[in-house]
Amino acid sequence: MKNTTIAQQYLEAAYSNEIEKAKSYLSDDIILSMGGNNTLAGVYNGKDAFMGTFGKMLEMTNYTYTMKEAVEWLEGKERAMLVTIEQAEKDGEAHTFQRVVDYKLKDNKITEITIYEGQPEIVDTIFK
Repeated sequence: MKNTTIAQQYLEAAYSNEIEKAKSYLSDDIILSMGGNNTLAGVYNGKDAFMGTFGKMLEMTNYTYTMKEAVEWLEGKERAMLVTIEQAEKDGEAHTFQRVVDYKLKDNKITEITIYEGQPEIVDTIFK
């Protein structure tokens, strides 16, 4: 199966709130790396920590955080990369921002996700 297909199926399950299905695409020792100057910035290890961070993103935005558009997928030998436009509301104000999400895969499981912010100042405002 193509790496982009696995990452797309993971995202579809995650954004549909099918948490167990989403977790099935992740390796047990998945690593999530998020940069920035906000409460979510850091490195998270394991499925529970990873999914907990996704839950915090939703909670901190009153469940308005979503992917507005998958702009482009790139397929690599061990990776899938997504350029995405995402949006969320914070304190009644709508924010739109761009990210590049790097999915590293092994044996058809996502082993690592690194998020690169296109507008880190917007993300820092949302998740401060």
